[in-house]
Amino acid sequence: MANVDYEQKLNSKPYRFFDQVYRLLVLNVLTIVLGITVIGLFPAFVATTATLKQGNQMNVFKQFFKNFLHYFKKSFFVGLILLILYLVVLYAFYFYATSVVEDPADFDWTLLFVNAGFIVCGVAIIVITILSVHLPLLIVTFESFTVGEIYKTSLYVTFRYFLTTLILFVLQVLIIGTFIFCMFDPRVLAIWLLVGISLPVFLQVKVTAAIYYKFSQIDFEKIMHQVDEEEEDDE
Repeated sequence: MANVDYEQKLNSKPYRFFDQVYRLLVLNVLTIVLGITVIGLFPAFVATTATLKQGNQMNVFKQFFKNFLHYFKKSFFVGLILLILYLVVLYAFYFYATSVVEDPADFDWTLLFVNAGFIVCGVAIIVITILSVHLPLLIVTFESFTVGEIYKTSLYVTFRYFLTTLILFVLQVLIIGTFIFCMFDPRVLAIWLLVGISLPVFLQVKVTAAIYYKFSQIDFEKIMHQVDEEEEDDE
């Protein structure tokens, strides 16, 4: 009788709710701690995505670190490429911000050049972020994909399911935006430290659950090889 009562307790909605909250808190802290190293930031993000996607299979600590180690190599290189792209754009921002007008006669042209550069950089950051929102989910869903295939598939999925991509983009901006806002409001910092990363990722997993289930039934790897073979034949 006691075992039946215990099982009913485990399956009750309040228990599952608080258990999920606990898991989100733990995953958020683990992502932040490993993210401080920079090297572990994207792998930790992928591990959190995988853990939330898999559900409550085991102890959250064990499940997270298992996923972290499993996806580390691929997610590290995917994240490294992403970091390089962002650094290039940020350097471009710095270049335009420190541009100096040496000849007053060229002021109008220089100002036009600088403003155009800022606009291009801003658009580039948005485009890179939009193209990156599917990367963690793709790494988890298609484990056999190479880094290049992950980026190719991300490009396809981004525009094929653009509405879903925009939702993921908003959630991604929420993670970054709340982090920036933390500098101005300590109350926001407290929330961000608790669920500022894990909660948006949880919503990303839920929003894309149906789409990525369909993806898992498609042999994307076969399609990729066919495309590569056709490109080689054309050459």
